[in-house]
Amino acid sequence: MRYGATQSNTPYEEGLFEIDIVFPTEYPFKAPKVKFITKVYHPNIKQDTGEICADVIQNGWSPTLNVRYVLNSIKQMLVEPNADSPLEADIAQQLSSDKSAFEAAARAFTSEHAGV
Repeated sequence: MRYGATQSNTPYEEGLFEIDIVFPTEYPFKAPKVKFITKVYHPNIKQDTGEICADVIQNGWSPTLNVRYVLNSIKQMLVEPNADSPLEADIAQQLSSDKSAFEAAARAFTSEHAGV
């Protein structure tokens, strides 16, 4: 699935990101597994695997939730990166200490890896 981060005023706004969503046989009782195929400069996404921080989708999952919830969670994660539960500690540190440098690096990374 390709996902465009169209939310303005984020370093990801011009990016087109490919994500992989795998629905387990226990769905909807168990959350789908989601990872980014496109590389992303983000404290809550592993650059080498595309793994997303578990608490973004897995925690709080219930059978009443659906793919729209998953996509909205990803969008929210891109709008509001969380330095408190990082998968990439160096990026989280940069976000905490110098947000403008983080945004510049994320924007350049997005242009290189997710540019249209």
